Amino acid sequence: MNGALNGLRQAVAEQFRQAGVNAVTAMESTRAFRWREAVAAVSLSKVVCAPGGFKDYLGVVRDGDGVERELYGREAELTLSLDIFAPRDAGASACQEAAETLAENLVCHGAAGLNALELQAGQVEFLEQEGLYRQKISCRCKAWLTARLDDGGGAYVDFEVKGRLR
Repeated sequence: MNGALNGLRQAVAEQFRQAGVNAVTAMESTRAFRWREAVAAVSLSKVVCAPGGFKDYLGVVRDGDGVERELYGREAELTLSLDIFAPRDAGASACQEAAETLAENLVCHGAAGLNALELQAGQVEFLEQEGLYRQKISCRCKAWLTARLDDGGGAYVDFEVKGRLR
């Protein structure tokens, strides 16, 4: 994954690190072995789009250089999946504590500026083969996926994920 959606995943992981929880973008559970405490892996599991306007036209924006450009986009619901892993010696409580911190952070601050519409947390489970505890959380957010046309008017450029249209 690259571009705006990858940037969103990275921004959410950084938000969680600032809240005191180890966080990375999605990873295999076997890579979680190197962590001595809980770590959250952030991935994007679902994107549902709705039309933004007539032919997805949202209006005109003025760039920093004063040039007006047409803005296109769609309203979207993004579902972030968070897999919280903790080593055997940290115990199930490490997953639960990290999950509570992340849930509180998402409710109070959203996911990188996107409003959290719904949070769901699963039960902590032990992955015997990996020797890790895991708890899954999903967070449904409302967003706008926007893009501008290039100077020639033929291709979309400057993709962004925004919390609200300005």
